[in-house]
Amino acid sequence: MEIDDCNRGGSREMEQDMTAQYFLPLATYPDASSGLIISNAVTFAGYYSAHLHACALTVAIPHIPNAWSSLLLDTPKMIEHAETVSRDRAATLVSSATNLAASAEVELSSRTVKTTLPLLHDTAATEARFFDLAILECIADVPDTRIVSEAIIFGSGRPAIIFPNKALAGPIDHLVIAWDGSRAAARAVNDAKPFIRKAKRVSVLSLTGEKPLPEPSGAHLAEILVASGVNASATTARFTSSSIGQIIQQTALELSADMLVMGGFGHTRLRDFVLGGATDGVLHEPLLPVLMSH
Repeated sequence: MEIDDCNRGGSREMEQDMTAQYFLPLATYPDASSGLIISNAVTFAGYYSAHLHACALTVAIPHIPNAWSSLLLDTPKMIEHAETVSRDRAATLVSSATNLAASAEVELSSRTVKTTLPLLHDTAATEARFFDLAILECIADVPDTRIVSEAIIFGSGRPAIIFPNKALAGPIDHLVIAWDGSRAAARAVNDAKPFIRKAKRVSVLSLTGEKPLPEPSGAHLAEILVASGVNASATTARFTSSSIGQIIQQTALELSADMLVMGGFGHTRLRDFVLGGATDGVLHEPLLPVLMSH
């Protein structure tokens, strides 16, 4: 019995001593990641004493073996220019991340990974699998940021925090959980544990009128969180619009949330991947930092 107690104590100590590892993918082509996401990632990693891993993704574009394309469009020169732009942007982004991390005294590792343009998003998802959490941005008028986010959320097996392009990272004092009793929501709550533990307040938000929910569902989760030592309570909002993602986010903002936690839902239909309404709405336009898990 004494050995078991000792082992349990050692496990708790190991868990407390583990440093969180955050992943920051940096796009370089066709669009480059913004300076704001680098600043937010460094600030966020600093708040949670995490090690930040910046990964610049450069592209290699296959040469087209076509004499006419070379003659009319000078394709080799265009390809060379695109690859040079990608490499230069990678160097600039990594330098920015290095300088910001040094100023903030955040531990940073950086690397550059070369991939082909068609495999860019799959490469980002593969790289993200090694880390505890990915830090992403979604910019409405830069479609590639959403494609990368979707690839990581649904292909990495890891949670991700999506920052809107207009918000600055800050402490997560009030955390709102979007709860519908689904497997994805349960997974998101588990993945959000490090932030739930440190939050001063947690609100479990359920929407009524959107789909049938067991009556005590959100309240029951809040009770379990309270039993775990979390300052948690349940709240509900009425579904009144076609954009469920906007309603969830607006309600979270009205509750003065610093971060929203939700499950990422998607399913295959024939050969297409179809996102759930709430997931699609959030990825289309995130209004606050959102931890999403699939």
